[in-house]
Amino acid sequence: MASDSGVEVSPKKELDILRTILSAQSNPGELDKAAKVLKRWRKLNGVTIDKTEGSFPQNWLQEVDQFMKNHIPTLPVEGPQGSQLEQLQDFLKSTQSMICHELLRLTPVLKDTGLLDRLIDSYSRHLFPKLDLLLNRDLSVKESFCLLQWGKDVFFSSDSKLRVSDPLLLTGWFERAKQKLLLELQKDISKTLQNILHYDEQHGHNEDSMDEETFIRLYIDVTQCLNCAILDAKKVGLTLMHAVQILCSEELHGFAQKYVDTENKHLKKLKFTEKNSVYLFRIINTCMQLRCCATQISPDKNNSDDVSKTRSMLQKLEDKALSIVQNIMTCLTQANLKSYFKKKNVDIDILVKAIQGQCASLPPTALEIKLIIVKIAYDCVSKVYLECLMKTKFRKLEKLWGNAKDKIKEDVQRFHETFSELNGSVSQENQLLQRMSEVLLCSDVDALKITCCDLFRDFPHESEQYVPGLLRWKGSLSDRQVKEILDVIRDVLMEVRC
Repeated sequence: MASDSGVEVSPKKELDILRTILSAQSNPGELDKAAKVLKRWRKLNGVTIDKTEGSFPQNWLQEVDQFMKNHIPTLPVEGPQGSQLEQLQDFLKSTQSMICHELLRLTPVLKDTGLLDRLIDSYSRHLFPKLDLLLNRDLSVKESFCLLQWGKDVFFSSDSKLRVSDPLLLTGWFERAKQKLLLELQKDISKTLQNILHYDEQHGHNEDSMDEETFIRLYIDVTQCLNCAILDAKKVGLTLMHAVQILCSEELHGFAQKYVDTENKHLKKLKFTEKNSVYLFRIINTCMQLRCCATQISPDKNNSDDVSKTRSMLQKLEDKALSIVQNIMTCLTQANLKSYFKKKNVDIDILVKAIQGQCASLPPTALEIKLIIVKIAYDCVSKVYLECLMKTKFRKLEKLWGNAKDKIKEDVQRFHETFSELNGSVSQENQLLQRMSEVLLCSDVDALKITCCDLFRDFPHESEQYVPGLLRWKGSLSDRQVKEILDVIRDVLMEVRC
């Protein structure tokens, strides 16, 4: 048989020619000549490139198979979980390098011979059984992620140089690898969250004092655990990330249930005062942050049942702690204002310092929870001050304070300055005491009608509670004038509602 180059080739030499092509020792000139011989043989024997007609000798195909079998690296020795990451990375890197190198070397030579597809099919049939053996090992989460990331980069990336003869071979392995990862990840996350909760039970219940690390540690550890898993999954693909988000939502739900049960049991055992309120602040802050985390990690923007239930149980615990804080702040304010409205020379700064002390127990970085606590404190101070004021006769305060109106004005301004220093936005939002004091400082009936209508519009519930009493408190208005003002308010409110 004559080759295109004019070289006579005996049929017995054709297998040697294929071996020459596969051999890495061949120089470019030899490869070119050998490729022309095989191309000539294919045409003479009626073998088409797409293999619809004719076929290569079986020993040729076996030679290609044996070549790929010999070139795929040996699997690393299996070791304890978590100890084989570096070996796994080396195996995957060398396997990819070898296949890419041989395909790059042989594709120009074999593409017109009809044997290139056989080469690709051969490496697929030899590679994936080894990859399956890796999946059967006791892989850690990092090792499973490593395997999936490699598969994505090698076979699914836009610039990948490798293709698989049977797509089902690849998708089947990838799905098995994903399920393996999800199983190991679930175990890993569950164990991590359990350890976080256990550590918190041992070290997170010091009610009297708490450093910043303890204050934020639980929710920081939880969110880091879940977010790291989701970010690692995102590197592999959005489908895996979605599955990991669902897994994380389920695990957070279970964690939240245990956390809520633990804190509820602890709350039942304790008697809370202003001395241990920082523990309550931590519960409120933790619940807020975990509720936020539940929403952020959820793949369902409309909130799944798990997310809704998680947020709901955390909200109930948060509300419970808020209610206790509100009671503490009310008792603290009542205790300090009780003597203020009954005895001479009692400084309002005693209450101010007590409130500042409560806020000082919060870590400097806990700005969100501080906003809530300051708001609660200002609300309690405003309402308790008004209640104490209305329970004390005006004439008695005149004797106690001298000019009661001026004293009230000073107190209102002092509170406003205090809460502005603690948090300026709260002092702008909560103007209940300032606005209610306007009723006391105004004596003109027409002006009071406007002032009270504005109050009922802005503070409907509180105005119903305080305005009628404040109008009568000074004693400077007659019953007819008070009734006239209240009638105007009702008429205006009726018009608004209609």
